[in-house]
Parts: sequence; C-alpha cells; structure tokens
Amino acid sequence: MSNEQGERFIMRKYAVLCAVCLGSFLSAYTTSCINIALPNIMAALNFNMDSIVWVSLGYMLPYGSIMPMTGKLGDQFGAKTMYIVGFILFSVASLLCGMATSSAMLVVFRIVQGMGAGLILPNAMAIVAQTFDAHERGQAMGIWGAMAAVGMAMGPTVGGYLIEHFDWRMIFFSVGPVCVLSIIFAAVIIPKSRRNAAVTVDYLGAALLIISISLLLIALNQGQKEGWASLYIVSLFYAAFAGIILFLAVEFRVQHPMIDIRLFRNLNFTTANVIAFLAFFAFMATNFLLPFFLKSILDYSSITTGIMLLPMTVGIVAFSPIGGRMADRFGSRLPAFLGVVIIACSLYALKAISIDYSTQHFFIRLSLLGTGIGLIMSPLINCVVSSLPKDKVGVGSGVYNLFQVIGGSMGVVFAQVLLTRREVYHAAILKEYLNPATHSLQEIFQLLQVLWGNQGMDNLMLSTAAHGWLTGQGLLPQQYVMLKALLSAKVLRQASILSFQDVFYTLALVCFAAGLLTLIIRRRSVNLNQD
Repeated sequence: MSNEQGERFIMRKYAVLCAVCLGSFLSAYTTSCINIALPNIMAALNFNMDSIVWVSLGYMLPYGSIMPMTGKLGDQFGAKTMYIVGFILFSVASLLCGMATSSAMLVVFRIVQGMGAGLILPNAMAIVAQTFDAHERGQAMGIWGAMAAVGMAMGPTVGGYLIEHFDWRMIFFSVGPVCVLSIIFAAVIIPKSRRNAAVTVDYLGAALLIISISLLLIALNQGQKEGWASLYIVSLFYAAFAGIILFLAVEFRVQHPMIDIRLFRNLNFTTANVIAFLAFFAFMATNFLLPFFLKSILDYSSITTGIMLLPMTVGIVAFSPIGGRMADRFGSRLPAFLGVVIIACSLYALKAISIDYSTQHFFIRLSLLGTGIGLIMSPLINCVVSSLPKDKVGVGSGVYNLFQVIGGSMGVVFAQVLLTRREVYHAAILKEYLNPATHSLQEIFQLLQVLWGNQGMDNLMLSTAAHGWLTGQGLLPQQYVMLKALLSAKVLRQASILSFQDVFYTLALVCFAAGLLTLIIRRRSVNLNQD
C-alpha cells in the first residue's frame, strides 16, 4: 500500500469514527438537556408531579431495555443498517417531541426517541470495533467516549440558554438539522457491515421484561395517588411479578436468551450490576430533583440552573479516565469503593439543602457527586468484562447497561413518590406548628411586623393581630386574606424544602449500602461460567 493510499485509508477510518461520534454526541446532549426543561414542560403541557416523571422514564426504559438485544439485531441485519435506523428514529422522534401539544403525545414520542437511542449506542461501538484494529481500538473508543461526554457537558448549559431565550421545544428542534446531516454522512461514509442471518433474537423475553418493569414503575408511580392497597395498584404489582416470573422461565428455556441468567453465578458480575443499579438509582434521582429545587424553590433561571449543574458533568468527564487507570492498577474494588462513598457523602451533604444554599455549596457537592460517578463507571464495567468469558462479554455489557437504566428509572420514580409523601407529612406538621396556641406566636408577630410595621401598625396592634390571625381579629379583611395566603405559601415551601432534604438523606443511605457491597468484589475475577 502506497503512502497516499495509506493516508486515505486512515482518513476514511477516522471519518467513520466521526460519523458514529455524532450520533453518540447528539444522544448524550439531548439526554442531559431534558432535566433542565422538566419544570417548563410541566407548566406548558399540564403535567403534575406524578406524571412528569414519565418524560424521563419514557426515554430511559426503552433505551435500556432494548440494549441487550441491540447487538444481536446488529449481527442479524448489519450494524450500519441498525445504526442508521436508530438515528432516523431518534431524529424523527426529536422533531415530534418538539411539536407535542399534550402530555400523552410527548411521552409517546419520548418512548420512540429512547428506542432510537438504544439502537445507536451498541451499534456505534460495533462499527468502531469493526473499523479499527485491536491496537487502535482503545484510542478510538476513547475519542468516541469523549464526544459523548462533551455532549453530556454541553446539554445543561446550552439547553438552559435555549429555554431561557427561546422555548423548551428548541431543545428538540435544535438537533434536527444536525441529525439530518449526520444521517447522510453516516450513510455515505460507514462501510456496509457484515450480516449473520442465523442469529436469533429473543423478542418474547424482551417484551416480557419491558412490560414487567413498566407495570412495576406505574404501580410505584401511582401508588400514592390511588392508594397502595387499592385493587388497581395491587393488580399492577401482581401482574409485574407474574411477568418477571414468565421472563425468567423463558430465559431458562430458550437457546439464545436475551439475558443469560447463568452469568449471575459469578460473584463479581452480580455485585458490579447491583452496585451500578444502586449508584444510578441515587444519581438519576438527584438529576431529576435538582432542577425542580433550583427553579421552583430558589427561582433560578434555566441558564443559571444549567450552569449550577455543570460541575457534576465536569466531574464525571474528568474522573472517568482516572477511575479506569485506578482499576487497571489496583483492581475494581478500590476505585468503586471510593467512588460510591464520595457519592454517598455528597448526597449526605445535600440533606441540609435550603434557600440559604450558595453557589459554592452547590459547586462543592455536585463536583463531589460527579467525581464519584466518574470514579465508578470504568471500574464497574471492567469488573463485568473481566469476570466473563470472551463470548459472553457483549451480553454481559448489555445486562450491565440494563441494570444502570432500570436503577435510574426506579430512582426517578422513588424520588417523586417519596418527595410527594414527605411534602404531605411536613405540611401537616408545619400547619400545626403555626397554630397561635403553640410556640410560633413570636414568629407570627415578627412576620406581621415585617409586612405592616411600617404602614401604621404599632406593636399593640401587631400583637393583637398575631394572637388573632386565625380569625382575622386586629386585621383589615384584605390584610387577613394576604396573611393567610402568605403563611400558606411559606408552609408549603418549607414543607417542600424539608421533603427534598429527606429524599437526599435516603439516597445517601442507599449509596452507603452500595459502598459496603464494593468490599466483596474480588481482586481477581474467578470465572464460573466457562464450560
């Protein structure tokens, strides 16, 4: 091969890499944008706190559930074909999300978008593996991962800017032109992939898994509203449990299962998946909650909210390679333990979150959270890969991604349910606390003094009003109405703040438990699955 031919060959390989990087970048960008937009979407399309979670879950659930079989679909129909199909689905769904006029429409289009993204990621990895030789794949995967990280980092700030200066719909519309150009570029540049028509896909197992998890999430999401003992919720739990049993039965019987249950005999594989489930349970719950606190409680703008969340993303990007190097040198246990403990400590610090939190408070805690997530990502996937035989690595990686996404989905629902329950509890307590017969009389007096002390009301009048605020004694009718509304708003706001604190405290406990699990990871994987 001449030098000129060699240069063209190298340029073509990196052009292919660029094509798959664009898909990963856009997928990561859109995913990280959406949380910033949730409060705006909630107001625009009449979502409530129970239903807004499905804007996230509608994407996450199909995205994670389709991943374990995406590799086989790529083998069967060709990685290039499935990558472009996924990209088209993602692009069309993004456009439709931006055009949605109702909450139901948006959730349906987010499901389609998640399916498209689920086809992009694994097939992009397969295309990179087919394009580059073994000694070049590490660098190529690093570039590919870095582009996804850049998309994740840009999402909150660019998304915040678009929401602030245009509309939340621009998050979806802004990727449209880039998606069209990227699809054309991929179709021209990426070479035709090898196909293996003999590969079989476990469609029944995939359907049972998606239905079971969806039913479980609906039951958890609607339990507070419908009543945990209601026939509707109990039926959902029973149906989810039956679906999981059927899924396991199918996986044990089919020749090529979606998830090889025998892999879980390996201690390191099982432990890494459980830790990933718990860590992303806490991480995605936090990702879901913070924009609501920043925008609804602290009244931050969309762009300020995006900037406040940026340290978390930067921490993930900066410490992911450090976690990988630590895993190579010390094994997976040490960086995984450090990462999970750092996550737990950052969440424990957030349990004191309040209206007095400064930029510095958020910067430190979210930087620590991103650092912890970054430290565990490479060690856990390394633990999964090193514990399996080579012919099971693809399936094992898909299972790991599935556990991450299911953990994140459960975390979002858990955060919403617990936040709602604790708001009801704290509101009841605080309303009793504001009864003039209790010790809050002085606080009522001080509040009235701030409101009307400079408008002609002396201390005697204020004292009379404070004693009679429930009946309006000592106040003009319009003053009484204003006071009742103000106190009610203050009660609800404080109840909401206390509820956020409770959720972060609970998430910290979950991560401390995950930290204990990291201690049973073995320094050297013992493969129990080789025949």
